[in-house]
Amino acid sequence: MRISKEPEIRKKELIETALRLFLKKGYEKTSVRDILREVKGSPGMFYYYFSSKEEIFEEAIKYYVDNYVKELIEIFRDEKISLGDKYNKIVSSVIKAFEDLRSFSKIYYSPQYFPLRVKITFEILDKLVEPFSQLIEKIKKDPQLDSKRCALFVLYGVYGLLHENLEIDSSYIQGVMEFILHVTEKMLGISGEG
Repeated sequence: MRISKEPEIRKKELIETALRLFLKKGYEKTSVRDILREVKGSPGMFYYYFSSKEEIFEEAIKYYVDNYVKELIEIFRDEKISLGDKYNKIVSSVIKAFEDLRSFSKIYYSPQYFPLRVKITFEILDKLVEPFSQLIEKIKKDPQLDSKRCALFVLYGVYGLLHENLEIDSSYIQGVMEFILHVTEKMLGISGEG
């Protein structure tokens, strides 16, 4: 007996499966057939939701990014952990995201995907501004300091520094994040706290 699932549940299952396979095998070594084998689906079902492997790849990246942003927002808002622990969790999350996106495929960093990368980056930054502003508001020493502008400055600074060189590794990311921490502490007047 064939098990029928709600369309949105089936589509999400396809995206999650594609994401897992792209992370494990890479874009180039993952086929639509591989995805279908995992979900026990048919080509007709796949093409009902997606026009191509490229389209599900883009959806998988967006799904990954949505979950990544939720994780970062939870860290910003978690009042049970110290600033130092927040920083360490954020650095670990950023490093993992860069490594994951690199493992997806070299194609993600190709000129073809530049518009998608830019769009995704701005979505990430836009979604992080408010929770980061709220965190800054709680920890800043100078009440005149504009928390939202500080958040924008730091987030876009991180983006710029992390994207100045596409051949980055975890030690490079760690160095950028340490620099950003130092600048942010100075800006907020909280050097050495947390």
